[in-house]
Amino acid sequence: MNSAPRTFGALVNPNSRRNRKIDAASLRALGPNIELTGSPADAPAALRRMAANGVDVVAVSGGDGAVMTALSAILIDGAFDPPPILCLLPSGTTNMTAGDIGLKATLAEAKALAESGGGRLVTRPILRLDNVVDGNGVMSAHAGMFFGAIGICRAIAFCRAHLHSRGVVGAGASWLTLLPLLLKNLISAKENGVLAPAPAAIRVLDHTGDEIETLDGPWSVLMASTLEKLVMGARPFWGEGAGPGVDATFVRAPPPRLARSIRPLLFGDAKRPPEPGYQSRRAAAFEIAYTGQVTLDGELYEADAGTPLRLSLAGEIRFLVK
Repeated sequence: MNSAPRTFGALVNPNSRRNRKIDAASLRALGPNIELTGSPADAPAALRRMAANGVDVVAVSGGDGAVMTALSAILIDGAFDPPPILCLLPSGTTNMTAGDIGLKATLAEAKALAESGGGRLVTRPILRLDNVVDGNGVMSAHAGMFFGAIGICRAIAFCRAHLHSRGVVGAGASWLTLLPLLLKNLISAKENGVLAPAPAAIRVLDHTGDEIETLDGPWSVLMASTLEKLVMGARPFWGEGAGPGVDATFVRAPPPRLARSIRPLLFGDAKRPPEPGYQSRRAAAFEIAYTGQVTLDGELYEADAGTPLRLSLAGEIRFLVK
């Protein structure tokens, strides 16, 4: 369905796996408003220039980290107000966000689609993560679409050390991460596995900020998302709640009947693993008192239980898809 023609711009991460061979001449041929953003610090200024130039659609050519950087610059830093339409082009080592609401196209094809008024728009809520510390020791807020902690961060470390370093990426890396880690957890001591317990106190909050309930660990996995599908098509969220909210699932340690529960946890629709071992909620916000590493769209941060991290909604973004 065609709409009015749109003005196109792009954030291109030259360090992304599929962008390393892009040359400056080919980018110049695409016209103005094509910005190379080799560092997250480059994104806010680039987006402000595009906003000043009347850009309607911003393509993000990179991986999950590049998408998170753009979302944070737009929704946290206010670099582009009102937010533009985003067009996600999967070009990184991990592309879970683009796998859900991205466009399999080249920059030139995305530009032609946007300028012709083609494609369709999909609106999605975006996560906001507060009270985490980055690699420079700065506590700040970030916007993204998938949060994880404990077992999720251990899985990321395994994947980067043993698979990405050997060129194994995408869905293949996801399966090759999941299977050996589950096997290791099943046959090793519980305190040494990827799902080893960690303490965390989780407050579930309503839209007024009042507490609905508190969930106490220990936990093996904490995860939350506004994506409709994760890697391998997984959808490990089934909590009910009125209106928009953050979908979150928490797996207690040790996970009961893990071998029998993993498929319904990840892919079950009507059949889901039982509580209290596996708990899923949709809520306006979650406050989590936890000390350790957490991730937002693959980027790693540190959390301290003394200042509970907070998960809420940062706003909504429209995405251009075919």
